[in-house]
Amino acid sequence: MVTKADKKWVIWPCYFDVNLSRSEGRRVAKRIAIKEPTVDLVEKAAKALRLNPTVEQTAHHPTRPWKRCGRILIDKNQKKENSIKQIAEKLRSRFYGP
Repeated sequence: MVTKADKKWVIWPCYFDVNLSRSEGRRVAKRIAIKEPTVDLVEKAAKALRLNPTVEQTAHHPTRPWKRCGRILIDKNQKKENSIKQIAEKLRSRFYGP
């Protein structure tokens, strides 16, 4: 379990999934979301942004305990929403160009 003392944000791949609704866990606009993001893709984007990611492969999102999608822990060096948006834009540019 991640605590405040760890100074890490938890990032789930579902935050960037265009096929999910906001109530199902998507946290970015559909225009910058991608299809079926994986924990490995999100980790690569976070590494490219120098967010010091740590992957937990066996974690499951609280709203979907039957699906182990993994999660990424990143440093708390800015607001979480800013980090999520930067990761989403990096993922989008990787798949669809600049």
